[in-house]
Amino acid sequence: MEYPSKNFPVRLGVHTQKIVKPIFKERGLMEGRIIIHWSQIVGEKFSRLALPEKITFPRGKKTEGTLHLNVTSSGALLLQYAQDLILEQVNTYFGYKALSTLRMTHGFIPPEESVPSFPLSSISPEDKQWLESQIGGVHDSELKECLEKLGEAVCQCVGEE
Repeated sequence: MEYPSKNFPVRLGVHTQKIVKPIFKERGLMEGRIIIHWSQIVGEKFSRLALPEKITFPRGKKTEGTLHLNVTSSGALLLQYAQDLILEQVNTYFGYKALSTLRMTHGFIPPEESVPSFPLSSISPEDKQWLESQIGGVHDSELKECLEKLGEAVCQCVGEE
């Protein structure tokens, strides 16, 4: 039996889980899944107004827990009205009735960081022709568009050197 070489790249999450898992477990955040997927669980609108802080459960139970949220002062009222919806979405994500109540505390929510976009100048006709020959066999239009953008960015970076 051959063993894999240790020279292959390994996902960063494999190493970071050893560090963050005890911290998340201490705070009751179910291995951090709720933090990582918060915007997908509750949607962009609510994720900009609140961040999960911790989850607490009654002694000896893993159901009927309390989700502690750090909320903006302006979003607290909206979240109070949408409490049932948020709990339903989180419970649907976990697949069982993990949470039954929300507890909110006012705090600062850092703004979402956006990736700056740089305007791309056009590439030379030779580079454009080469790029089209490389991605010509791709049939998925969305993938082809992404590969074309990536190729143009790479050609520009190589052309600047």
